[in-house]
Amino acid sequence: MASAQNSSHKFLDHKADVLFEAEAPSFQELVEESAVALLETIARLEKLKPSESVVIEAKAASLDELLVFALGSLLSESDARGVFFKSFKVSKFEKKGDGFLLQGVASGSKRSVEAGKTEVKAVTFHECSVTEKNGKWRARVLLDV
Repeated sequence: MASAQNSSHKFLDHKADVLFEAEAPSFQELVEESAVALLETIARLEKLKPSESVVIEAKAASLDELLVFALGSLLSESDARGVFFKSFKVSKFEKKGDGFLLQGVASGSKRSVEAGKTEVKAVTFHECSVTEKNGKWRARVLLDV
């Protein structure tokens, strides 16, 4: 989970779905902060006591795609395993050939009614952006709910 004091995220008004912006001092921390926004949308994180961990991997040609694929992998692993993740920590990020590779570890616990919040159907490319300016990384992501 992003712990740097310079990382943050905020939710923006959107008619039907959940739109958020995240910012952080590095791309890796941006992915972690975006993961927190996704996970906060899905579950009440304060009710979770992590009991299992899963390795998440994403590969993509661009950083926008990498962010969406990483968040999408978090979402699909959560659904497939019946787990609400509480945190995601990037362990590897590198440029590989003409694309990028990202690996990380998600930790969480079995789903429960009291911890559940909003069902997220997908992480979308619509309105997605990743930018870096003056050492500050920003992302905008739309979640289909």
